[in-house]
Amino acid sequence: MAVIGIDLGTSTSEIAVYKNGKVIVIPNDKGNRITPSYVGISTDGEMVFGEDAKSQYIGRPQDTVREFKRLMGTDEKIRLGGREFRPEEVSALLLGYLKRCAEEYLKEPVEEAVITVPANFDDNQRQATMLAAKIAGLKCERIINEPTAAAMAFGIKNMDKDMRVLVYDFGGGTLDVTVLKMFEGILDVETSYGDTKLGGKDFDEKMMDIIVRKVYLKSGIDLDKNDLTVLSKLKEAAERAKIDLSFVNETKVVLENIVSNGRLVNVEVDVTRKEFEDEVMDLVEKSGSVIDKALKDKGLNYEDIDFVLMVGGTTRIPIVRNYVKNKLNKNIRTEINPDEAVCMGAAIQAAIKVGIIEDENSLIITDVCPFNLGTSCVAEINGMEVKGLFSKIIERNSTVPITKSEFYKTAVDYQTQMIIDVYQTLDNDCIWAKDATLIGEFILDNIPPKPKGEEAIKIEYSYDINGNIRAVAEVLSTGHRREIEIKRVNRINEVVQEVAAVLDSYKECSLYNKYKMTIEGLEKRLSILEESLVKDKLKKLLNELKQYIIQNNEEKADEIEGEIIDLLFELD
Repeated sequence: MAVIGIDLGTSTSEIAVYKNGKVIVIPNDKGNRITPSYVGISTDGEMVFGEDAKSQYIGRPQDTVREFKRLMGTDEKIRLGGREFRPEEVSALLLGYLKRCAEEYLKEPVEEAVITVPANFDDNQRQATMLAAKIAGLKCERIINEPTAAAMAFGIKNMDKDMRVLVYDFGGGTLDVTVLKMFEGILDVETSYGDTKLGGKDFDEKMMDIIVRKVYLKSGIDLDKNDLTVLSKLKEAAERAKIDLSFVNETKVVLENIVSNGRLVNVEVDVTRKEFEDEVMDLVEKSGSVIDKALKDKGLNYEDIDFVLMVGGTTRIPIVRNYVKNKLNKNIRTEINPDEAVCMGAAIQAAIKVGIIEDENSLIITDVCPFNLGTSCVAEINGMEVKGLFSKIIERNSTVPITKSEFYKTAVDYQTQMIIDVYQTLDNDCIWAKDATLIGEFILDNIPPKPKGEEAIKIEYSYDINGNIRAVAEVLSTGHRREIEIKRVNRINEVVQEVAAVLDSYKECSLYNKYKMTIEGLEKRLSILEESLVKDKLKKLLNELKQYIIQNNEEKADEIEGEIIDLLFELD
């Protein structure tokens, strides 16, 4: 049974396996090694992925989604085919497709994977990724950071080298800069910093702005980004123009069937590489700030870096590559495909994990905690009591596993319990707990009632290599303890059965297409109906119809559809 590595990317995703002494990048069912990270629903009501979903994006944007990785770990909903999905549900659908492609190629079941994430994904984002894997039917005990994976792909071929590598990982949605020391087969991650909101898609947005301006100046047509069809055409044209300008100095952008003054017209404009580079220079320089921040955190200078390993599709843009080369005055290593390096490293980690690569031939990785972990506290500043301060316990870039503790005192007279909260943040200068992310809390009780400040509390945090966090609070005078363990699996187990049932049935459900017109029509009608008992009844019937579709109960679905039609007829 194979264990695969997966790079679940914002723009593209890749899968790989370590077999017969080498890494094999697995093609999808279209024979391509790179899969666009698109998920859609076809006109037949079937789920489509990759190239098939991307090809329908312009014509059917309401039934196609992309860039959902940027929403991982949030409560935002993604609308697809008339219903709402959570980001991890959509990611699970794509992961399930990649799993099936791997099984078809390898001719054996795939039940386990190592999946990569940006180094600065927070705990919520990592949990969401593991949840997506479980929904897709993949056991994922190990998530590794994308720059570390890329370094592994390079390091496995250079185990005898002794050098410090800066991995500049600029993908479709995120930028990570990680510095690693390589020596005697050890990859020692020293520092990592990134921006989870900076990626190739931001360069696409800049290109869209250029196109919109030039179309207006040339044709007087004001392209409306709020129009979903126009937006989808703009995004596709911008991405293509961006890629073209990595190879040529000028490209022609053509937008077909744009509505102008009540008629369909085709518009075209020329965009030069110079125009694009001027537009994106602020993004490029922003990436330079990320480099400086990563080095500063470890007290390193440009001279301490031996070479730069560039991965991620955005590093193909000439101005990006030249900027990094000139800034650091270092050689850029290009022997590893920037689109495939991360999935290759994930496959190597998977092989090490299950013993396919023997210990004496494998790399040893030391990783770091990517964020600061701390708690909220009360402090006296200039004679005033200030609440809600962030007190750091574990510093970001600490080598893991790590356990650290700090001591605090009661802040209220005769208090007998205390809320212990766990916060995380990338900001080394975070002052207020409200500016960090709350990831867990518990109550320490049985505190002996004394005047404030007379009872000491020890708070201890631990962070392990799998990203699990353990917090312990102890009353020093009595030894009474309480603790919480924040494991990714906890959240997974809470929701996976519900979500998996919905997704599994939705993927295979042939009934959806049968009732699609009724569902879409009713949803449009509900959006304009005023609040009333009839509207409430229609909402209830719509939910029941969806449930019966999920349960594949055609008889009940027919009954509900009949009631809906009758009610709508009465309204008319």
